Amino acid sequence: MDEQQLEITEEIIQYVGLDQLDEKEKAILNKLSSEYHGRIKRILNNNTSLVVHIKKFKKEGKANKEHKFNITVKTVAPTRPFRAAENDWNLNTAIRAAFEKLEKELEKAYVKKDFHKTRSKFTPKKQRK
Repeated sequence: MDEQQLEITEEIIQYVGLDQLDEKEKAILNKLSSEYHGRIKRILNNNTSLVVHIKKFKKEGKANKEHKFNITVKTVAPTRPFRAAENDWNLNTAIRAAFEKLEKELEKAYVKKDFHKTRSKFTPKKQRK
């Protein structure tokens, strides 16, 4: 498969299978990947790279107008790698769903919830005189 970097920025996002997409789809992919890369960096508190695999399937019998997309997103956290994949007939939905699934996995592993702050403190009744 063809590996390319769509846009050179401070972010390290690597795309595999980019040759299967047209220019409009590439623009959507780049915009959403950049947006979610920032979120992932905040969750990890670390600069990280992303690898986005794109597969475009053609539907048999139709006039090649409908395509199913398979999006797989991989990132390497300080402790271990994470991966999420999603399929959809809409590219935008497939990208968002894959990144949101990856965010959930990262939050489970790295975001600590402080239960002590959410619990209401015991306040005793005032003593009667």
